[in-house]
Amino acid sequence: MKIKLIVGFRRDQEHSIDASEAHKAYYLFLHPEARGVFSNGLAIKGDQIQEIVPDWQGTMGWNPTHNLDSNDWNEMQAGGIPMRLRSIIGAAKDIAQIGNTEDLNVPIQTLLEGKYAGMRSRTIEARNGATSSIKELLQANR
Repeated sequence: MKIKLIVGFRRDQEHSIDASEAHKAYYLFLHPEARGVFSNGLAIKGDQIQEIVPDWQGTMGWNPTHNLDSNDWNEMQAGGIPMRLRSIIGAAKDIAQIGNTEDLNVPIQTLLEGKYAGMRSRTIEARNGATSSIKELLQANR
């Protein structure tokens, strides 16, 4: 799973990072004066981040310039990708708000299995009305 940090208006001003570091991205977004380095080597200051969005192409392993069409969305929906990515992003935002700076160096899956295990029981409702816990969604991602 991947998320994208948007730092400008051009396509070359988008950076893809692993979703396991999404809480670090949200922490930087919420603390504009802070600086962070991601596992892919991206070093960024919080005030540079304009948006944090799902990286659909990166998550699926497609070329970053690939334009998504209805068949792509159907494939992602069938695999439960949007629901899983939204649950990870939601948990990352919560951890960034309530966590401490030591949590930023720990993958989000580890935090949700340990320190923030209570968050795993939150449920996410899909468009079809089915619900899944964050724990179930993270296990399906492995």
